[in-house]
Amino acid sequence: MNANPQLMTAVEQLGYRVTCGDVVTHTGIRLEEARSGLLALANQTGGHLQVTDTGEVIYVLLPDFRQVLLRQNLRLRLKVWLDRALSVGFYLVRISFGILLVTSISIVYLTILAITLAAIFSNDNGGDCGDGGGTCVLGIFDWGGNSRNYTTMTPDTNTVAPLRAKTQRKPLNFLEAVFSVLFGDGNPNADLEQRRWSYIGNLIHRQQGVAIGEQIAPYLDDLGQGTDREYENYMLPVLTKFNGIPEVSPTGQLVYHFPDLQTTLRDDSSTSTRIPQSLRERKWKFTKATPTQTNWSIALFAGNLVGIGILAILLGKISSGLISGTIAVLALYGIGLVIIPSCRYFWVKQQDRKVRKRNDLRRQQVSLLGQGLIQEKLDYAKQFAKQHKITDRDIIYTTSEDLLPQEFKKLE
Repeated sequence: MNANPQLMTAVEQLGYRVTCGDVVTHTGIRLEEARSGLLALANQTGGHLQVTDTGEVIYVLLPDFRQVLLRQNLRLRLKVWLDRALSVGFYLVRISFGILLVTSISIVYLTILAITLAAIFSNDNGGDCGDGGGTCVLGIFDWGGNSRNYTTMTPDTNTVAPLRAKTQRKPLNFLEAVFSVLFGDGNPNADLEQRRWSYIGNLIHRQQGVAIGEQIAPYLDDLGQGTDREYENYMLPVLTKFNGIPEVSPTGQLVYHFPDLQTTLRDDSSTSTRIPQSLRERKWKFTKATPTQTNWSIALFAGNLVGIGILAILLGKISSGLISGTIAVLALYGIGLVIIPSCRYFWVKQQDRKVRKRNDLRRQQVSLLGQGLIQEKLDYAKQFAKQHKITDRDIIYTTSEDLLPQEFKKLE
């Protein structure tokens, strides 16, 4: 069985005893997916079923069902190990960019320092570097080149250590901050669809299994135009996911009835799920690094590129394929460190504008709920609203006991 992580988490959070409707409203997954997933999970992990007098099925899972599943399913064990390996590998990739940056800066500025010191020592020893027309042999590298006197190229050797000390107390360390400034921290709305359907499911559940289109619209994006909007075609995915039934009022208004979400084990007074008035996408952030970490990273990107430019000038007269190739690679790397976050900054701003626009459109749908026609639809929907809280007295059969003893208990 390819277990659904959302489903397993919902079972744990709901107390290991659930109905399909409870799982659907908690996670927003399809009703049929929840039913088949719970049945397979109970079968493979030693769980059992309880049936009520109305035919509702309750799935009872063991508290250690994850461990049981891992012991029985080799593929799942391999997936867990692979996920751990990928997590470690991705972390190493993240910090590698910071390591490469420090390495690049160290190589560049140490090389500049070595060339500068060699030129100074050559002048102090009475060499011909100062005559303007001869050549100067740099003893450290044994290279020939035109004489130049650089006396101010001294790197700041105290840059990295204080930075590391400051960032250790932050959520991201320095090496992680470099990656974050370069490439960001992923899509903040990766769970948008999960949140969307969870909000809709919980809304229907709290309204005792009924809803109208205007209540669901603030959680959707594409409401259509013209007749599609008028006939509420945007509700079709909701009806499909939660097995809803459209009902038509005497005045031709549509309300939606969801029988499978009207039976529950949950206690509404104890539920802590917060349902916002509309679906809100999270703002895109340029980076999760602190302002200090961001400023240091950008300064190091720029300093690295400047250093590469200076080194290219110093070694420009040397006819060596190896040196030219190395400088080219360093230059491409340095330019990339500057261009990537710069382009991403403007891309993030563009994404934020789109997010604000979509959020504003969803909020506008909330204002429609105050219209008089809406109240008429809500009044009609009340006749379909009901909710049955399952108790132990409703259970007529359980797979945890033999059938015969259960029949004797009924007779008693």
